[in-house]
Amino acid sequence: MEGASDIADLLLRGGAAALNLFVAAQFLRRPAPQFLMAAGSLFAISIAAYGFASSDLIAGAIGRATELLVVPAVLASAFFWWFALALFRDDFAWRHAYALPPVLLLAFYGMRQLPEGPIRTSGELLHQLVVVSLLIHVVSLAVRELQSDLVDARRRFRVVVALALPAVGLAIAGTELYGLRQPLPEELGLAQSLMLATLSFAFAVWTTGLRQNLFVTFASAPQPRTDLLGPAERLELERLKSAISKGACFEPDLSLGSFARRLAVPEHRLRRLINKGLGYRNFAAFLADHRIAEAKRRLADPQNAREQVASIAFGLGYASLAPFNRAFRELTGLTPTDYRAQALGRQIDSGNS
Repeated sequence: MEGASDIADLLLRGGAAALNLFVAAQFLRRPAPQFLMAAGSLFAISIAAYGFASSDLIAGAIGRATELLVVPAVLASAFFWWFALALFRDDFAWRHAYALPPVLLLAFYGMRQLPEGPIRTSGELLHQLVVVSLLIHVVSLAVRELQSDLVDARRRFRVVVALALPAVGLAIAGTELYGLRQPLPEELGLAQSLMLATLSFAFAVWTTGLRQNLFVTFASAPQPRTDLLGPAERLELERLKSAISKGACFEPDLSLGSFARRLAVPEHRLRRLINKGLGYRNFAAFLADHRIAEAKRRLADPQNAREQVASIAFGLGYASLAPFNRAFRELTGLTPTDYRAQALGRQIDSGNS
């Protein structure tokens, strides 16, 4: 019976490793943002490595070669965090601070290799703390813009991450902490390998079935694909454009749901119209683009030179000045006051020339 259990464990872990290596190859084949694809590939490779490195049976069979698998296995949560950052944020840009979690994970893993004592115990706890913190942040990223995400495949992945990741993370952290003190029971080890194989299969199915529009390079301008819309959808798109031209985007507290009710179209269809017809991947970005475009027009109008910036912000649907200033700076690189000064200054200079 023990031999059958070992064989089942090896088959499950081997299958999980093969699936993840397949996923890694799929990521590298896609003509998409390099960092996103690299992070996805690294995550898949790290899970394959974790499946082998976490097995006492495999570690005993391959000996010191296990050490080659430990580093990617230790960094799995950091690689997944990188992948989530690049996937969920259309305006993702690398920051040096993103290198800190992998450094901490490796440092705390090194502490775990010391003889029994307070430093080793601290390393074990701190390592799990970093892992759990990264997973919590990934869940928050998935949930934060779920309603405004206009890309269906990414929205579904957000839901899966929000529902499944907490349970998976706790299960992995629990087995890791248990295994540090004593060998995993046969049933628990088999359950771990079954979980790895199941998640690897689901991840492989998800990545294989993805369309290229999920993985796109961030563009400064929207990229519509009206050719993907049917005749009825194109008529609805004209209604949407008409509503936008009449100031529908400037309503306070405007949400995708309230906008859909105003246009009398289902919410899922409005997502598609804004995504395919107008080229936006996020409802918040869609609103910000139209609101800031109107703000620029008003700030540059000499007739509005005395109008307070706060009055313009409130008139465009912002509940306070801070989010308006933040959105304006993100899209123009200037504060509203500086933009107005430059725009009016150019008009004065052109009038004097």
